[in-house]
Amino acid sequence: MIFRSIPGLFAALMAFTAAPARSDPCLDMPSVLRSADPAFNMAQGGRLTRHIFGAPPPPNATQDVGQPLFADLWAWHAAWSAVSGYPGELLCGDELGGTQFGKTLNVKVPALWCEKADDKGRCIDATPFTSATVTYVFEWSGPPDAPAWILGVAYPKP
Repeated sequence: MIFRSIPGLFAALMAFTAAPARSDPCLDMPSVLRSADPAFNMAQGGRLTRHIFGAPPPPNATQDVGQPLFADLWAWHAAWSAVSGYPGELLCGDELGGTQFGKTLNVKVPALWCEKADDKGRCIDATPFTSATVTYVFEWSGPPDAPAWILGVAYPKP
């Protein structure tokens, strides 16, 4: 291929060397990365453990009968790995003009339908399925003087 101009050569070079698009800036935000860890999610205002079998649900968001759950922490980590490497649109940020943004991706992970919950709001019996998709909901959370984007919740769907 012969380029007749420097701008043409530069454009061709950029086309071959450009990095693939990521879901920036959301997945680079420290608050989002911390909130993806179930151990820290609830303290940041998230409800992620509501959808992880065996994890203690938040006090205001129980694991209910008929609710989809990640089969275990491993399944959640696999689902997070899928979104953190997914090329696509922005998942949170001022340019979206809102306080919440959801994204559903084709992600297959072991999942469960809650069949029975105990009096503490924890699922104790479930039927397995493999998710076809996972929905991730990012939201603006925290005190009014210092809100930040977090992963609010994520859940598998058949």
